[in-house]
Amino acid sequence: MNQEVQVDVPRFTREHWERDFARRISLATPADTARGVFCIGLLKTMEDLGGAEAARRCLEASGETAFVELFNYPIAAYLRMVATAVHLLAAKYGDIEESLRRIGRRAAADFRESSAGRAMGVMHGGDARRLLDCLSLVYRIALSFGRYELSWVAPAHARFGVKRTFIPYPFHEGVLLELLEKTNVLRLKVRGRQTSALDSEYDISWG
Repeated sequence: MNQEVQVDVPRFTREHWERDFARRISLATPADTARGVFCIGLLKTMEDLGGAEAARRCLEASGETAFVELFNYPIAAYLRMVATAVHLLAAKYGDIEESLRRIGRRAAADFRESSAGRAMGVMHGGDARRLLDCLSLVYRIALSFGRYELSWVAPAHARFGVKRTFIPYPFHEGVLLELLEKTNVLRLKVRGRQTSALDSEYDISWG
């Protein structure tokens, strides 16, 4: 299926992302958590692309010794892993934003293969509108933080708002692309933008 990701121009610099991650980590509380499945998926991604040493560096950055799929871990630990990973992946994918999208894709793929993700697949049955209508529920299952709101601009154009998310918007672009590419849409377009320190918004359209 055809796809298109539109990103803000000019692209953010490496220094911007270093400051951005530092700010997000500083704002996270111990109650802000993510499932271990995403941490495990990120480590597998790094091992596939960069070998055992790259995975070891990400695990070391997290401050954890290992992860269990269904346990919850501080989002700050995951952010430290992602901040390390994107710098290692940037050489392969060209920039940090594309690296974030790739990590988002892997997170979505890992969730889709989980028990909760398989149940969601039964719910939407490959229909893009039904998937998007249950997207807020998916995020609430996966993450302990954030507020999510979907609105329909047109039959094939939705807007997804995320409040208080600790994960940068290109990551969510990757999540949305990965989930929607497995549905029945053509000429998919996803455009994300950061609207405030921890808020972002996504225009999703197809056809």
